Amino acid sequence: MRLRFFRAGKRVALYLPFDGESDTAALIAAAQRRGVQVFVPVISHRRHARLRFYPLTGVTAPGEFGISVPRLRLTPILPQWLDLIVIPLVGVDAKGRRLGMGGGYYDRALAFRRRRRCWKGPHLVGLAFDCQRTKAKFADAWDLRLDSLATESGVEHFS
Repeated sequence: MRLRFFRAGKRVALYLPFDGESDTAALIAAAQRRGVQVFVPVISHRRHARLRFYPLTGVTAPGEFGISVPRLRLTPILPQWLDLIVIPLVGVDAKGRRLGMGGGYYDRALAFRRRRRCWKGPHLVGLAFDCQRTKAKFADAWDLRLDSLATESGVEHFS
């Protein structure tokens, strides 16, 4: 919550936890109290691994894979217009390369970051447990590289 992206008027995407992922409920509540606009990722097309970011409305229902999604889906926002995206992960290496669940949803939605030279927004923060850090080399060319990692030990920034 100390990151500069959790200020009033900012646009932040926070996932709704699934299958043992780090819980984001406290972050969501704190962001909403501060006047941050909260969005959640929603799988909009499973076959083509498409991910959209919808405003978080009060009521959720199970979506693809049983992941909670807003029942009322207002107009989604393009990820380019978000200030911060908090992303779940299975593993992360010392350089901030993220290993996900294997669907490529975040990798495809944020592929524009690899094609830009100046502005790399939005800021990507992986939310994980320390035990999810790895020394193994698993990253592929298309795997997301995080800007920061938040664990129970604190926040680490990658260069």
